[in-house]
Amino acid sequence: MTDRCPIFPVRSGVPLIGLGILMLLFAIVPAMMPGMVPLPLPVAVLFIGAGFGMIWLGLTR
Repeated sequence: MTDRCPIFPVRSGVPLIGLGILMLLFAIVPAMMPGMVPLPLPVAVLFIGAGFGMIWLGLTR
């Protein structure tokens, strides 16, 4: 079994952490900015959960 990242072919977890932060930003920022349409609640919850999951996976690498 290789010790590489499952999404990006690198050994560190930095790309997963970055992707997780990006997903959190896509879910949270539109809801806080006036004039922007927020994501529907199920999609926002999915993005937030996946974002925290990717950050956790990146930190445990």
